[in-house]
Amino acid sequence: MKKQLYSLIALVSVAGPLALSFDEKVHFWTHAPAVGLAILTVGLLYLLWDAFVTARGDWQFNPVYTGDFRIFGLPMGEILFFIAIPYACLFVYECVVGYFGNAVWFEVNPVTLYCGALAFVGAAWLFRNLGYTFIAMASVAVFLSTLAIGAPTLVGTSAFWIWTAISFTLFVVVDGLYTSLPTIFYNPKAIWGLRIGSIPLEDFFYNLSYLGLTLAFYLFFEKWVHF
Repeated sequence: MKKQLYSLIALVSVAGPLALSFDEKVHFWTHAPAVGLAILTVGLLYLLWDAFVTARGDWQFNPVYTGDFRIFGLPMGEILFFIAIPYACLFVYECVVGYFGNAVWFEVNPVTLYCGALAFVGAAWLFRNLGYTFIAMASVAVFLSTLAIGAPTLVGTSAFWIWTAISFTLFVVVDGLYTSLPTIFYNPKAIWGLRIGSIPLEDFFYNLSYLGLTLAFYLFFEKWVHF
């Protein structure tokens, strides 16, 4: 059981959202096509990134909590993570919209997002010798650029900020469990070395880009496919 703990954390994280997907107010199950496409599109890219940096040695998984079975160098719990966590977070977004509405708090100029993306490109270049830091910075640049191109208004909405606050809170809990056990060992030569609790600072940027891109693609697909 101990070797399956990584997988169990992911499954527990998604258990509630799955059980409540038929909630009468949210009707999350009707969004299944867009949810699946978003998770597949973004998750596949991040899985490839994950496999690459694992092979490169930016981090390694602890077999005590992840077991010895690997697919492209990744334990099953890591693969489940890329399904369970975005599913749970998209469920949270629809709950926020369903129960609290989605007001426009302020207008966002795409130029502002492009400037933010440029700043993160600069940070990526500055820390190009730190493998994980470099990719984390670059991924935020991609996220902000994607918003600027396809969904600049998203950042100005109440649902986005409430969802972000909830998602980051849940992230701290789940990633805190992963990193405190630990299920993963980070190469000190690939990161800043700064942590909030047991969580490397890079993980927060990783979370922002990964879940943010998943939400952006979900909202794009939601315009075209649904039950």
